[in-house]
Amino acid sequence: MPSPEIAVIISTFQRPQHLRRSLESLAMQRCGANDFEVVVTDDGSRDETEQVVAQFAEQVDFPVAYTTHPHDGFQLAKCRNEGVSVARAPYILFLDGDLVAPPDFVAQHLNHRRRGFAMVGDSIWLNQQLSESIDINEIRFGDFRAWATEQEERRMRWKSLRAEIYSRLGLPDRPRMKGGNIALWRDDYETVNGYDQDFVGWGLEDSDLQRRLYQAGVRFRSSMRWTRTHHLWHARDPSYVARASGTDNEKLMRANRPSRCSNGLAQRDDMIFRRLGGAQTLKRAA
Repeated sequence: MPSPEIAVIISTFQRPQHLRRSLESLAMQRCGANDFEVVVTDDGSRDETEQVVAQFAEQVDFPVAYTTHPHDGFQLAKCRNEGVSVARAPYILFLDGDLVAPPDFVAQHLNHRRRGFAMVGDSIWLNQQLSESIDINEIRFGDFRAWATEQEERRMRWKSLRAEIYSRLGLPDRPRMKGGNIALWRDDYETVNGYDQDFVGWGLEDSDLQRRLYQAGVRFRSSMRWTRTHHLWHARDPSYVARASGTDNEKLMRANRPSRCSNGLAQRDDMIFRRLGGAQTLKRAA
């Protein structure tokens, strides 16, 4: 079997109903089954998350893998590194498990990939009532365009316009990278040693990655003009602080940091890895 061209890395923690809908949107992608793989990377959920992923893997004809580790606070950077470590594709697409992707999402990213650039996007935010009304059938047969309010459409048009201007200016931190919707080449990610796992708790791990990628020569383009995801409502993580103000993560961002972090992708970890649909299970001890 040929190696996939793109790996979709989905981060999740104890939102199995959100994850089920996010995965279903990937099952609806209009591209070949050999084009992409899916890796669900879990922050140590203690619910039915793994069962949701296993059931999904039995229903689709593209590769699905699952990683997890003991939960010890909000470790999104660690999750994303673990996902990349088991993925095989040369191009990486990060997606959060509370996002629903339109049917051309993966194909659009494949068509727009460009050496030396990372693609950064954004999401249409759905309110609680609408989020709870969207079921599997709605994802399979619904009109995604009808989910956005006019206010959200205006916000996205304005953000897309600003992002295009920022891209032309070649700024180091614009258009702003948001981890729920990022695509980049694997070798660029490996050059900076991925996400810095010193970032624990909500916020700024994406900003740090963007700064280090820029230092390594990567530039940024917006994907908002040709695709966007839909964010399902949920309560914020308890570690959320607006702009991460006053947190340890903010202190890390203020430091003078090299492009390659030390506590990143290239290290042994306590990750549990399952390539679903096959016989391989691997546990790596620290």
